[in-house]
Amino acid sequence: PVTGLPVPMPSVRHDERRPLSPAATLIGPARALEAVLAPGPGPGRPPGLPRPAPGTRRAMKWQQVQEGPSAVYVVVLDQGEDAVAELTAFARERSLGASQVTAVGAFSQAVVGWFDRQAKDYRHIPVREQCEVLSLIGDIAVADDGPTPHLHAVLGLSDGSTRGGHLLSGRVWPTLEVVVRDSPAELAKIHRPDIGLALIDPG
Repeated sequence: PVTGLPVPMPSVRHDERRPLSPAATLIGPARALEAVLAPGPGPGRPPGLPRPAPGTRRAMKWQQVQEGPSAVYVVVLDQGEDAVAELTAFARERSLGASQVTAVGAFSQAVVGWFDRQAKDYRHIPVREQCEVLSLIGDIAVADDGPTPHLHAVLGLSDGSTRGGHLLSGRVWPTLEVVVRDSPAELAKIHRPDIGLALIDPG
């Protein structure tokens, strides 16, 4: 459960999945991010919701816990969902333009990246075991294809060691509890060919 927030999170039984708010129902195309991650089993869907066709994703559970121009959201991801794909979809559904992201939870497997300056691309570091999300922080800004999260994670392994880097994908198990703090501003990401990345331009 998420604690320390103005509005308590309602309990949801494992066999009775439902969105935290009617406005939270969101089904759209899923983004395939990493071929190295096998798709996880679906944990179910909200009652009364049609079964999604292949290539679509389940309803996302979220609740807005602070109103106003500086809105705060709690997003709870379920087993088998990909953290990067779901947070990207949420950011675009809510048209977030300048947000901070923090999260705790766990993954059954993940891929983090180390940016290779010479190759101008991320070197993939697969984590093929259950791992604790010790820290997940990031931001959301507007790229050419819409609002896009930039996430970094530190993952704890069974022997107490860690893996960390840019989060490329993370298969949730059993949950990921995310707090998104929005602002009324909008930050743009500009692609830098000399670097090979889209970086925030504060303007």
